[in-house]
Amino acid sequence: MKQLVLVLMVLAAKVAVAQPGQIPTNIKSAFEGVWQYKDKFQINTVKIQFETEKDYALFTDIGTGVAPSKTFKVQLKDNLLVLPAIRNQNDYLEMEIVDGKLYLCTIPAQWDSNGKLIRADTARQECRIFRHVKK
Repeated sequence: MKQLVLVLMVLAAKVAVAQPGQIPTNIKSAFEGVWQYKDKFQINTVKIQFETEKDYALFTDIGTGVAPSKTFKVQLKDNLLVLPAIRNQNDYLEMEIVDGKLYLCTIPAQWDSNGKLIRADTARQECRIFRHVKK
């Protein structure tokens, strides 16, 4: 009985010390690295990296290399990395790992004249499948 109480106390101490909002290591290892999407005419590259002890990831859209790359902070929502729509910068993005591939879905956002988000146009959603190139 004393051993059971001791084990419960140790587990409770570990839970109390854990950082709230940190991204689990299995999510980090699945998403982290350089990903590429290839089609007939171009190669699109993105990079995902996680800051230590932070509750977000850095998503860098390298693109085809012609234009300068852009970096955004993405949040974890369930098992998805999500980038909310920002006016004049990006559309709404959701990223998910399925069978070792990165499914990056873009949903165009519509804005009113005052700069408020009207809605995300889910009918025009586009998904691309990226393959892992390197960690």
